[in-house]
Amino acid sequence: MTLHIGDNYGALLQCYALRHTLNSFPNVKAEIINFDPGREFPVYDVKEIQEKYKWKLKKFNEFNRRYNGVSGESFRDIHLEEALGYDYYITGSDQVWNTSFAFANEAYFLNFVPEGAKKIAYAPSIGIPASSPGIKREWFQRNIPLFDSLSLREMTHESFLKEFTDKKVYSVVDPTLLLTGKDYDELCRDESYPEKEYLVLYFLKHDNSAALLIEFANMVSRKFNLQVLYSFAEVPDILFKNHSETFYYADPKEFVQLIRHAKAVITNSFHGTIFSLKYHIPFFTYIVKSMSSRVTDLLKSVKMEDRIVNGYKKLSDDMLRVDFTEADRFLERKRLESIAYLKSALDLE
Repeated sequence: MTLHIGDNYGALLQCYALRHTLNSFPNVKAEIINFDPGREFPVYDVKEIQEKYKWKLKKFNEFNRRYNGVSGESFRDIHLEEALGYDYYITGSDQVWNTSFAFANEAYFLNFVPEGAKKIAYAPSIGIPASSPGIKREWFQRNIPLFDSLSLREMTHESFLKEFTDKKVYSVVDPTLLLTGKDYDELCRDESYPEKEYLVLYFLKHDNSAALLIEFANMVSRKFNLQVLYSFAEVPDILFKNHSETFYYADPKEFVQLIRHAKAVITNSFHGTIFSLKYHIPFFTYIVKSMSSRVTDLLKSVKMEDRIVNGYKKLSDDMLRVDFTEADRFLERKRLESIAYLKSALDLE
């Protein structure tokens, strides 16, 4: 159970990574429960953009079908008869336990699972402070004690979960970090990318920081003579000073390929940051208040807090020279620990 329906690159790629990892284990067959929590998609006034956006959604659906094994129509209600037949149920990753979302659903706490099957939490994120009025404590109170194995992506919420259980809560990485660079190379090997050197500006609409990111992208673009590839559907031609174009309609494979070959990444996205780390691409991450914990926890753990941008940032000649040695060492250790957690939860060792 995860947030696999939508047009978010991180959502589909974390789904791909966890299923791929599970299916690499001996005697394991992992499937995605095709549950739709009722996510709403944008509607554009410009007909041409709306048609292109429908084409984008088709590409995302095709990715789910081909690479995530999702088949058939999605459904909004889970009943017991649909849950039968599985030995283990996993919820996560992404913000499946963020109960403040408009599409939050108690099904992500595996409240439909029949007796006898094991419940596992892999890297769910709560996303908001435990003191927030958006926290539905009753969902946690009802469901957390029934889990056989518990883990979190951000351990800032460990003490909150411990209010409802005596079980150990493990720290694990986001599923996208379970796979190696070679795994993603294989996924996107047939995708093209621009020949001219470029930077990727990947903005998610979490806040109103778009102007800051655009200004910084223009500064970096001019200093290092880089084309700008941006994630907006449409912008005025005068917004970017160097040659620019959108990748808004790219699918998840194309997105990975663009990050992989970029000279720099400027983003406010958690997964934009992760794939920059994965491919050793110099990156600058703008912090979004509502989602700060997952980015700051990650970058503190790899000792790369200097890549965090909170406002204006001064340019320097060496700003695209980044040492990823410490990050590689830490993430490989956490990757192996996370795989060990999954194997233990699945009774494989």
